Amino acid sequence: MNRFFASATFVCVFAFALLAGCQREPLSHSDAETYVERVLREEQVPGAAVAIWHQGEPLLVRGFGVTNVESPKAVDGDTLFKLASTTKAFTTAALGLLVEEGKLEWDGRVVDYLPEFRLGDSWISNEFRVVDLLTHRSGLGPGAGDLMLWPQPNTYTRTDVMSGLAHLPVTRSFRADYAYDNLLYIVAGELIAELSGLSYEDFVQQRLLAPMGLQNCYAGPVPSDARDNLADPHRLEDAGLVVDTPNLAGHEPIVLAAAGGMHCSAGDMLTWLRVLLNGGVLANGEQLFSEQTRDRLWRPETLMPFSSERAARDGGHFYAYALGWRVQDMHGKKVIHHTGSLSGMYAWAAVVPEEDLALVVLMNRSAGAARQALIYGLLKPYLGAPERDWLAYFQDLYGTPAEAVEPEELTAPVGFTQVPDTELTGRYRDPWFGDIHISMESDTLRWRALKSPRLTGTLTSASEGVWALHWDDRSLNADAWMIADRSESGSLLLTMQAKSRGTDFSYDFHDLRFAKIPQDSRVETAAGY
Repeated sequence: MNRFFASATFVCVFAFALLAGCQREPLSHSDAETYVERVLREEQVPGAAVAIWHQGEPLLVRGFGVTNVESPKAVDGDTLFKLASTTKAFTTAALGLLVEEGKLEWDGRVVDYLPEFRLGDSWISNEFRVVDLLTHRSGLGPGAGDLMLWPQPNTYTRTDVMSGLAHLPVTRSFRADYAYDNLLYIVAGELIAELSGLSYEDFVQQRLLAPMGLQNCYAGPVPSDARDNLADPHRLEDAGLVVDTPNLAGHEPIVLAAAGGMHCSAGDMLTWLRVLLNGGVLANGEQLFSEQTRDRLWRPETLMPFSSERAARDGGHFYAYALGWRVQDMHGKKVIHHTGSLSGMYAWAAVVPEEDLALVVLMNRSAGAARQALIYGLLKPYLGAPERDWLAYFQDLYGTPAEAVEPEELTAPVGFTQVPDTELTGRYRDPWFGDIHISMESDTLRWRALKSPRLTGTLTSASEGVWALHWDDRSLNADAWMIADRSESGSLLLTMQAKSRGTDFSYDFHDLRFAKIPQDSRVETAAGY
């Protein structure tokens, strides 16, 4: 038995026998370190940084493991990690500053600030409010348009995102159905730029990060003199851990900055969470933003799916999205938190105001069981929850690194029309994703996205009018089906579907609809496609 669990297990055997469970005390510094080390070791996570603040004192602020397995350097409390979607809370706080200045209203119409803003439904476009940008209830499907954001690198711009929104299908009920969205946070970033006269990155850096004294936190690209202590993303392959090279931090601003582009250290993230716990008051006593603004950021807006299994696991009754934060009750206490997920990088930040508690977990591998085990194993003891081996629990749920689980492959769709290979070749265009090119190379059909070069692969006939699309880059884990149809005029139309049930929702192939571009109307690119 692990030392971490031994003492508590001894004192609660009788309670366990009565099925009453056992409530743990908050973790000591050494117990927290031991648990983190166990999780990283068993889940093969190369590096992580963890920070815990409780009742006026930092319990833990330190790094574990290395920043890069190929050029090992120890992670510390100042090591920079990608924040991914934990960035969203900074974006909403930046909007809050503009609200306090009278430049913006939470319930103001987006088109009054950004007249070019359009969704696929004109009524929704006109009624869309600032708060609707932030609460995942737009009517768009989960991850709609995310193929403009990744896989990185690609050549999409924020202008592409703004114009592409009008062509994405509205598939859910406006202000009723929860569906996670990234593109509308990019719109929120453009709103900040429009009203402030600064870029999103400069506004957040100057108006939020600098006043908090965050020296290891960047809204834009990490500067050259700070890159020596930067954690690199990793993935686990059959041969072991490798650096996820295509997803290394770049030197230029990225499209998704306002949705998930920041880098920060665990120590600076803890400072940020303490400012929130203090109602916007800085360590020097100055007010960065009001307590009313802080409370507005944390006010639940959109109900999220809440299964009976999760209710039992969390000892809770509701789960909702606020403004860049998720809010729920766990074992009688309100927990405000958010995860962040990018290829090779996972993050998590949480506060429990009743406990004056803040927690940060930053990791340089996409390891779901590890992140969940750290979240629950570090948080639950502060909530008076029954003791449980959360690493074992999530390994049972997700599998261990040694258990290679093949995602369930979905049944091939039914084709609509027969298309010979000679007719299939050519250029096609989707109104938001842009152009693809299908060509015949050495008797093999090849598929290329002109703006997203990693989306290049081979087409193999599966049935009449249906092809399996197998990406060259096997780290994507997102093979697809392609289906041919014809318009009323007889021209070719191509749609797509994910090939596996395990495909991340951000590969929103189902939102694509490619129409073939006639040969005489093409505008050739420099690439010659």
